[in-house]
Amino acid sequence: MRPCKNIQGIYVVRCNKGFSLIELLIVMVIFIIVILVSTQAFERIISNAPQQAKTSDSMVQGIVGLEIMRSDLEHAGYGLPWALDFTANFSESQVTANYLAPGIDPASFNDTYNTSVDANKVPRPVQSATASGVQIWENGRDYLVIKSTYIGLNTAAKKWSYVNYDATPYIRTGGTSEDFAPGDRVITLNAVDRKLIGVDTTHFSYKLPALSSDGKIVADPAYSPPSEGDNYLVYGVNAASDLTFPYNRVDYYIKRPSNDKNISSRCAPSTGILYKAHLNHSGGGVTQYPLLDCVADMQVSYGMDTNGDGAVDFHGDESALTSLSAKEIRDQLKDIRVDVLTHEGQKDKSYSYPNSQISVGGSAGRVYDVSTLSGIGSEWKNYRWKVYTLVVVPKNINY
Repeated sequence: MRPCKNIQGIYVVRCNKGFSLIELLIVMVIFIIVILVSTQAFERIISNAPQQAKTSDSMVQGIVGLEIMRSDLEHAGYGLPWALDFTANFSESQVTANYLAPGIDPASFNDTYNTSVDANKVPRPVQSATASGVQIWENGRDYLVIKSTYIGLNTAAKKWSYVNYDATPYIRTGGTSEDFAPGDRVITLNAVDRKLIGVDTTHFSYKLPALSSDGKIVADPAYSPPSEGDNYLVYGVNAASDLTFPYNRVDYYIKRPSNDKNISSRCAPSTGILYKAHLNHSGGGVTQYPLLDCVADMQVSYGMDTNGDGAVDFHGDESALTSLSAKEIRDQLKDIRVDVLTHEGQKDKSYSYPNSQISVGGSAGRVYDVSTLSGIGSEWKNYRWKVYTLVVVPKNINY
């Protein structure tokens, strides 16, 4: 900085001030460093944004999809009959083998095949099995079947009521949106022994008639209490089509769509979609609903009370219920555990998962090796693998 000059004894107030070249160079270097650091931080934020967005999407999807499964498991057995006056041969699933999962025949879970000692083949609330695909990465994935009136995808399935003995028996209503409506298809059970009221596999349900002149729903005499003191429970099953079996059924499984455009591009190679398939009463086909993307494995296991002391003394795998009757399942099943292996977000080259072998299902499950997924190679480590675990106490099997 230049000094001020003295002109004729008078100090000049104005001085010429400035920065030297060295000072300017130092400031410029500092600014460049700050800009470079800020640029790198911004690039890191930009590169991580898609990963964080995909992670958030997958977490929300996982919560929603698995809560649907949890609700279905909790309602397993709801509205199912415990006894029949005829041998059940209900026309359930007509889906061909291997269509939903490799090595699985959905018709094998129809209660025509109940191994119960009971001659009437009472429907079982829960069943499961293991897929046996030819590919190592899909072999051993579990398949889950749930039966209940409540799990139907219609308003009628969420309703229940009762009908007492009367000269003109009415289905009781409460004046709310939960009341039955004309056209709902219902079944009736004896409230004492939960016996299905019907005579054969085609005469166990009926369509509710239009409201009577006084605004009530008159019960069908064939499905009404025969004597005073009797009480029948009424469960809704379907609102659109006649019934071919007296409950609803959903199947859960993992499947990779044949067209990769039908699965998220963020998913690791050879992972699939966790589907919920609702069995249609008309035709025996299914309507499939995708719940969760990028699923590598699902394992089902059961907490069982085999000695009748009320406590879990055995944890069985997916085959634990296969040989049991409906009554034995009601007596022994205490909890249901489902473990689902998936990954959060998309592939992240800056991330390294520690181990390709991941425990799915605890002691009754298995170890799944994600490095065996076809086409994934060494990139298995660039995915954030996660196991979701549901442990559900079925609330309606024994009630």
